[in-house]
Amino acid sequence: MNLAAMLKPSANEGERQPFLAFAADAASREALADLASAKDWAPTAVREGGVDDAVVALQRSISPERLAVDLTDVDDPLGAINRLADVCEPGTTVVAFGTVNDITLYRRLIEAGVADYLVKPFDAQALEDAFAHTPEEPARTEEGEKKSRLIVVIGARGGVGASTVALNTAWIMAHEQNRRVALVDLDLQFGSIALSLDLDPGRGLREAVENPGRIDGLFVERAMVRESENLFVLGAEEPLDSDVLYDETALDLLFGELGEHFECIVADMPRSSVPMHQRLLATAERIVLVTDLSLAGMRDIMRLSGLAKNCAPEATVTVVANRVNGDRDSLKKAEFERGFEGRIEYLIPDDRKSVAAALNAGKPLPQVAGRSKLVAILRKLSRAASGGGAKPQQTSLWRRLVK
Repeated sequence: MNLAAMLKPSANEGERQPFLAFAADAASREALADLASAKDWAPTAVREGGVDDAVVALQRSISPERLAVDLTDVDDPLGAINRLADVCEPGTTVVAFGTVNDITLYRRLIEAGVADYLVKPFDAQALEDAFAHTPEEPARTEEGEKKSRLIVVIGARGGVGASTVALNTAWIMAHEQNRRVALVDLDLQFGSIALSLDLDPGRGLREAVENPGRIDGLFVERAMVRESENLFVLGAEEPLDSDVLYDETALDLLFGELGEHFECIVADMPRSSVPMHQRLLATAERIVLVTDLSLAGMRDIMRLSGLAKNCAPEATVTVVANRVNGDRDSLKKAEFERGFEGRIEYLIPDDRKSVAAALNAGKPLPQVAGRSKLVAILRKLSRAASGGGAKPQQTSLWRRLVK
């Protein structure tokens, strides 16, 4: 996309139109005309044609405040939107529509800066709602490529609270840092994350790992349970007498697809499945190991941290001691660190009353005990794992135009 071309002055001087639309079919033009009539916009603003006709028209005139374009039968929708950006001026809100019902296309159009994408047929109210949307900006690296962070949480011992750490870390990223987060519970039979959030885990995770050929953007969107605008949960609750057969490529494909749609992926990995998930572990940016301060915990943290460093030498390995209460039967922090020849970065105090209240209410800890020391430390861990505090407001070329 040519920035100079995007910001060039309009070909003709004059007052900006409030609305302009191009639609190939009569039904869509009728819905557009209904919106124009309701808003007292000129009926001539609705024209026959598609996105290419919009490009030609805007080469000769000032861009409108609102622009609706038809992508039906367009071989390269993203290329067409980029051509449209070359002739649009600052302040134009673009809504696209077409016949393709595909979540991947929708996400990519939103990433390109389109305010919304509608699937035909639609009505005037859907159009009005679409123009009220603000384009969502994806996470990007300095080079401009989308970057997704995979954070894997593993408990060194059963019952040390790794699932609680994973759940609340993901919730804080989504609700307090404004990041789009996928929370994946890899324990298909005993996973508790969906239950802890009072959600139905669904069957999508089992279908994904057993039938990787089905994995695409639309499948992932349908398989995940939406907790909020930014937090989506993928889990399972499979029968105990049912074997779950993994395809070795399934998790690669699944997490690759999740990386296309989420800024952060938090995976709660059972320690019993770590040996079979080493390929996934190798792709993690951060591996969070949760333990108690017991002798057995020290031994298993040493083993897990060694495996993590071998599988993922580029990943950051973070050790978290949970449920620390100063019990005289527990090891001291310094003793524990000497034993496994590493460092405990976060000491989370034992607050069983708050944890029990959150579990019984089906809510995350920040909603139940937001001012507790327990939550304060989880916030620090969440900031470190996501790469910073609240998500900054980044501005793409399209967003500078639509603003």
